[in-house]
Amino acid sequence: MPSFAEYSEVAICNMALADIGRGLQITALDEASQAARVCKLRYPYARDAALRSYDWNFASRRTELPRNAVAPAFEYANAYDLPPDCLLVRSVFGVYRDQWVVERRQILADAGEPLLITYTALVTDPAVFDPLFVDALAARLASNIAVQLSESPSRAQSLLQVFHAKIAEARTRDSQEGHAERQSHSSWLDARCDQGFVVVP
Repeated sequence: MPSFAEYSEVAICNMALADIGRGLQITALDEASQAARVCKLRYPYARDAALRSYDWNFASRRTELPRNAVAPAFEYANAYDLPPDCLLVRSVFGVYRDQWVVERRQILADAGEPLLITYTALVTDPAVFDPLFVDALAARLASNIAVQLSESPSRAQSLLQVFHAKIAEARTRDSQEGHAERQSHSSWLDARCDQGFVVVP
């Protein structure tokens, strides 16, 4: 694994390629090779899925949301637009989980403004990634590209299991930093805010 200061998209892709085990490596995502083309295509989706899979500290954000001028048609009194970089809403301060819902890039709730939330942000700079996240992301990316590069569905499945093991390791390590409760969102790894919804268990 590269050192903390050496994290880059290419380095993470090469970690994923090494996990597949066919001796493939790349020097740039734009190079003329199948491995580079596949990595460039799948990397953003694997990154966002890995970000959504766990409440990583480095991707945590807090903000206040003003009420939208247009109220929901029914059920909830108020609507609040999500931040542009939101991948996953983690919590709404002072509001029980069954008293709010996320629909089409908005939080719907009866609570008045400002709405205080914590969320997982879309972080794209590898230089700020946590080492455990890099390890998990490489495994997730490897599972996504294994079939195309190795023609082995079984290899892809085993790498996905490695990814879930990395998430479990991160949860254990994070519990030592004062976070008593962490939720895994693994069943929704491929869902993204820009598809019009966020699901929080």
